[in-house]
Amino acid sequence: MVAFEKLQGRQTGWSLIGWMGVVASFLILSFYIVVAGWSMDYAVKHLVDFGGPIREAATAKAMAYEASASTDEMRTMLVDAKTERLARPGLDGIDARMSPSQTLIHGEYQTAMASSADSGVDPATRRARLFIDPETKEAVELAESFEPARQEVRDSARAAATAAYADFDEAAIRTEATEATRRKLIGDEMNARFGSLATDGWTSMFWAAIFMFVTITIVAAGVGRGIEAACRILMPLLIVMIIGMVLFAATMPGFSEGIAFVFKPDATALKPSGVLEALGHAFFTLSLGMGALITYGSYQKQGTPLFGQATWIAGLDTGIAILACMMMFPIVFSFGQDPGAGPGLVFISMPLAFAEMGSGGILLGSIFFLLLSIAALTSAISLLEVAASYFIDRWNWSRPRAALTLGGIIFLVGILVAFSMSDGFLLASWTAGFGMSLFDTFDFVASNWLLPAGGMLIAIYAGWFLPARIRNAELGGHGGALVGGWLFLLRFVAPAMVLLVLAQKIGLFDANELLHAAWN
Repeated sequence: MVAFEKLQGRQTGWSLIGWMGVVASFLILSFYIVVAGWSMDYAVKHLVDFGGPIREAATAKAMAYEASASTDEMRTMLVDAKTERLARPGLDGIDARMSPSQTLIHGEYQTAMASSADSGVDPATRRARLFIDPETKEAVELAESFEPARQEVRDSARAAATAAYADFDEAAIRTEATEATRRKLIGDEMNARFGSLATDGWTSMFWAAIFMFVTITIVAAGVGRGIEAACRILMPLLIVMIIGMVLFAATMPGFSEGIAFVFKPDATALKPSGVLEALGHAFFTLSLGMGALITYGSYQKQGTPLFGQATWIAGLDTGIAILACMMMFPIVFSFGQDPGAGPGLVFISMPLAFAEMGSGGILLGSIFFLLLSIAALTSAISLLEVAASYFIDRWNWSRPRAALTLGGIIFLVGILVAFSMSDGFLLASWTAGFGMSLFDTFDFVASNWLLPAGGMLIAIYAGWFLPARIRNAELGGHGGALVGGWLFLLRFVAPAMVLLVLAQKIGLFDANELLHAAWN
């Protein structure tokens, strides 16, 4: 708020952007400390090898399976699983021929037919009644017209899967089937363990309190002695540890497959919504639209080359993200995990992989989740600094007072977030009323509304309303062509793209639906 008033030289409605940034930082940090706490919990769990008993129990059950299952049963299980993996890309390509709305309608039709199976009404009559709606009739008939192609994909995948195991002798089949069963058992238990942690408000609150205490301590120490000193240690440590994990991943059997998954282009898998999701993710990872860059920018010395700073920020962020992919996906592929598991990849698939490593996974698991905690801490510092700096600048609060007061309030709200998925939650009607937990509600409001809207307004202000004397003073050392290109992007391209991201995220339009209509 204060930044825009100083830029305009008076009170201004543009200060709303500052308020949006403070609210966004408040909401994000209230659930961010819970997730960071989970990372700390897993770092400590790996130190005591919590995966050991899980691995041993899974091994015992897998041995029981090996002793009781026939070789034919095992072969069938392996072929079925491989068929599913091989067929999935082809089936997804066929499904893409339908628009998202048609896919939804077809799913609703299938659900209606299945749930009315015991009604006593014959299938033909139920189908005819549902086909009264022309959209339902069109969607279902279109989906059914693709069934021969889908069956061809399945048959081809099964033939390839059968051929893959044709030369396996009995010992090889039994070994691979037993290993696959053991991994599934470990995965199921890891999923249950994470679910137990996420629904345990007391444990989540405990770790969130420790994480928030560290964050408050660093912010209260000041920009130089606290934030800058911490980042000088934490960021290089983070990079060194990630590189070390990448080097380890390079020794894994799934390294080439993981690298291909990350870097091999596949245009058929790219959807317009995916592009917009990536743009939306950039807001979060680069701290755009929440005031962090404005806050840190105010601490820069006069004459600091802004284009150079922006390039370094974007470059380092992208580089670390690429290294993280090179670290994670080879491990995931080496142990047969699902690379598309989303957030579960961190707290379910990765612990499973570390459990599979045996004693070596104890250290690597601790390092991985320590990395995650450090990354979260650097982000949490910037989030708290945004809120604290306003009260320091506007109300002349001391830095320790601002950090402790605001950090304490955020933690109190974070307690509600920590318990939001627990049985007996104080606001028990929240999930039923909003259709999502308090955790997801805060995430949705901040990520889908506040960050894109804040980023768009900042771009509009900087491109059209920032006083020319200030812009010229800051960018005077850069060439006219560079500044002109920057202004064009800021005035026209950035607001338009952010508006698309915002509209997609809040459901005003579906990019996949529009593109499908345009192509058809």
